[in-house]
Amino acid sequence: MDTLTDYVLWMSDFTIAETGFRDVDALILCNLAYYNFSELFEGAEGPVYVRDAQKMLDSGNVQVEIAINDNKYTDLLQAIVHSRRFGNLRMSDYIDIKRADPPVQYAVETFHDDNGLSFIAFRGTDDSLAGWYEDFIASFSKTEAQEMAKEYVTRMIEKDPERQWMVGGHSKGGNLAIYAGCTMDPELFAKIDRIYDLDGPGLSKEVMGDAPIDTVLAKTICILPEFSVVGKLFDMKVPNTRIIKSFGKGVFQHAPISWGVDHGKIAAAEKHSPISTWFNEFVENWIECSDIEQRRIFFDDLFEAVSGGGSTTLSELAGEGLEGFKRIQSRLKNSNEVTKKIMYEFTKQAFFASIFKGQNKPEIETAKTK
Repeated sequence: MDTLTDYVLWMSDFTIAETGFRDVDALILCNLAYYNFSELFEGAEGPVYVRDAQKMLDSGNVQVEIAINDNKYTDLLQAIVHSRRFGNLRMSDYIDIKRADPPVQYAVETFHDDNGLSFIAFRGTDDSLAGWYEDFIASFSKTEAQEMAKEYVTRMIEKDPERQWMVGGHSKGGNLAIYAGCTMDPELFAKIDRIYDLDGPGLSKEVMGDAPIDTVLAKTICILPEFSVVGKLFDMKVPNTRIIKSFGKGVFQHAPISWGVDHGKIAAAEKHSPISTWFNEFVENWIECSDIEQRRIFFDDLFEAVSGGGSTTLSELAGEGLEGFKRIQSRLKNSNEVTKKIMYEFTKQAFFASIFKGQNKPEIETAKTK
């Protein structure tokens, strides 16, 4: 099984126009959305090309805005900037917003080739607690990032409706891509050829109402790793869903750079892992038995407890170590009965999962929230 970097090196001399757009190309562009390209766009008077990121490599200033990060992102970018396939793509309309109150984490850019193809890539959740909190808000409310995504896609297509448009993103980025498609003007949506949802959470039916979700899902390609948790939240049963192999273990398979390639195509897997399937059933049971207000109360309490020590990112939170975990537990004891009930059930089920190792999943107890 090859890596994404192997794919870039292998396809380096072939343009997208010469081979056609491949699903793995979408993986590459959605990974590129995680790089902080602010310095490339600052003061830029002409086109910004992907190959211009070489100066970030030269200065050692390669910032990757993702919670699960390692040096593979530097290797990937090195291969990308020297590739004819990706290095010559133009980038435009780069936006990167982070705000704690009210919580917003939103980033996007558009890639253009010289043959009429444009790909809008939304960044997924970064390392900020605000970004993760905003993800969970989507279970009971529309988010500001979703509305920004709709406006962005609308504006880009209105500027040049004759191009071949694709939209995609990983994690929350996939959610934003689908939300934009469901809520934008139908005539403009018709200009979109494909939507790529890479392990992104779905849309809550209570929040979306009568939005034309089925019409959008018909154009959507959903790619999930074998161990998928985020991508199974509010599972919309996308008809064209593929499961991909990963070099990661457990929840670390969510990192898109860990996904595998087989002869230029995604490395297909047959099914999700047992523990992943079991955990998704547990979460679905809780969602089905909780109304919107109960979800809001739970996530408000949880993130108040998590951020109570002053941490603003997952990295800072992890740095608190055992003391940070004890602090969160202590603060949750003072939360409402709904939160305590769910946290108790989750801890109990996680304990059993560690015993059974996914071989024989335990009986799931529904987290009823009366």
